[in-house]
Amino acid sequence: MQLLNFDFMNKIEVNSEIGRLNGVILHTPGTEIEQMTPSTIEHALYSDILNLNIAQQEYFYFQKVLSKWCKTYEVTDLLAQVLQNDKAKLDLLKKILDRENKQFLYLELAEQNAEDLSHFLIEGYPYNEEIHPAIYKEMRFVLEPLYNLFFTRDASSSIYNQVMIHSMRTTVRDRESFIMEAIFKNIFNSEIINPKLISPEATTEGGDCLIAKDDILFIGNGLRTNNKGIEFLTSWYAARKPKQKILVQQLPQTRESFIHLDMVFNFLDKNKCIVYEPLICKTNSGFNTTLIDIDHGNISYKEFPCFMDATKHLGFDLEPIACGGDDLWNQEREQWHSGANFFCMGEGKIIGYGRNTHTIDNLNRHGFEVIKAEDVVSGKIDLNYIDKFVVTIQASELPRGCGGARCMTMPVSRQKVEWK
Repeated sequence: MQLLNFDFMNKIEVNSEIGRLNGVILHTPGTEIEQMTPSTIEHALYSDILNLNIAQQEYFYFQKVLSKWCKTYEVTDLLAQVLQNDKAKLDLLKKILDRENKQFLYLELAEQNAEDLSHFLIEGYPYNEEIHPAIYKEMRFVLEPLYNLFFTRDASSSIYNQVMIHSMRTTVRDRESFIMEAIFKNIFNSEIINPKLISPEATTEGGDCLIAKDDILFIGNGLRTNNKGIEFLTSWYAARKPKQKILVQQLPQTRESFIHLDMVFNFLDKNKCIVYEPLICKTNSGFNTTLIDIDHGNISYKEFPCFMDATKHLGFDLEPIACGGDDLWNQEREQWHSGANFFCMGEGKIIGYGRNTHTIDNLNRHGFEVIKAEDVVSGKIDLNYIDKFVVTIQASELPRGCGGARCMTMPVSRQKVEWK
């Protein structure tokens, strides 16, 4: 197996959401996403069953656009490279099998070659009635598939020059965190932040972590990132940085479309953002907005009427562009299918689902040239010559996984932004 060449990517550096993207980790949806049935989709954290063939066709254009812009790396390839190291392989297997109480698989899996084992750990390890306990027969897998892995955002986050390995809220996603930790330790040699090791009750996920500036984080507090997770982040930075601000937005506890902050707010440029207006812009919405200010170990708290007011207090001059346009009905419909979940490839250079037509029209009215992903992939359009754009992916299956373009990306390197 050929080793991957990481060039600049042996150093993690992500200081904003909008700096030009140098490198990103992706995962093309595989057979793992079609292993659900109507009786198991809730357990798998889905609201519907996806069609793999169509999902892969849609993802093809997403991946190709990004690969024309920067370095892209697949989790399966990264994991296979980790597994070539015997010690790393056995350490990862022990961690996974201990967590999932499947220690009886240790010797069996340890005998697999790196590429095969990489696929088994992601796509699931099939049940064999001759050697495996019968309780796994109905499930068809002894090791469950990682249904959500194509949302690479959640299990880990590049935050400045470190990597946070998230303590996922649901156990069905724990293995994702173990895999990403092994990748960052063994390939990137990264400094790891792991909330679970210090605060076992803390839960955090990458969709709730937005890097606003060198000293400002925006964090969602809801279904996936809990109060203990916020407390961990606060104490971590209070002990290590002289100054750090953490803006926390409380999120609704119902509707899976609200699971993360990046489903209702994202940076688009230095002076523009995409928002789900009823939650982010409405004064006294019933969901708290709290600024945590860390100053040489001293921690203070300040409440704000709404999230946008708090961003102004922090020195941002952001024009909110409403997901779904001006009509509340369309805002609700398009937020449901990740209409606020765009991914920045650079300042004013974004990518997202074309199905959210009212959102795309609104972006266009605010100066974003609308470009079809197919035209980029075919070479008809070179994004390097366009100042401000939104690349649209025509997607019907991918949004049914309850995530968008930011959810499907894990940046590891961005260029720095000159804010002044």
